[in-house]
Amino acid sequence: MPIRDGKRYCVNHTNSRMRRTENFKALANVKGDAHTGTVDAAAGMIIMPFTCDECGYVEMYVAEKDRRAGA
Repeated sequence: MPIRDGKRYCVNHTNSRMRRTENFKALANVKGDAHTGTVDAAAGMIIMPFTCDECGYVEMYVAEKDRRAGA
């Protein structure tokens, strides 16, 4: 996503700021397939998603370790 003056903008709407979700999210691994798979909560990553309110475009970045720790 384009970053201008430290602010993130949508790749589809270059004048629209991307909004960071209020909380961190998690991507977890799945063992198995889409129908019978189980979530492996012990494996995955904490992410920071950004969304465009105009088109729903989403970008995700791995959360910085110091921010995850509450620093």
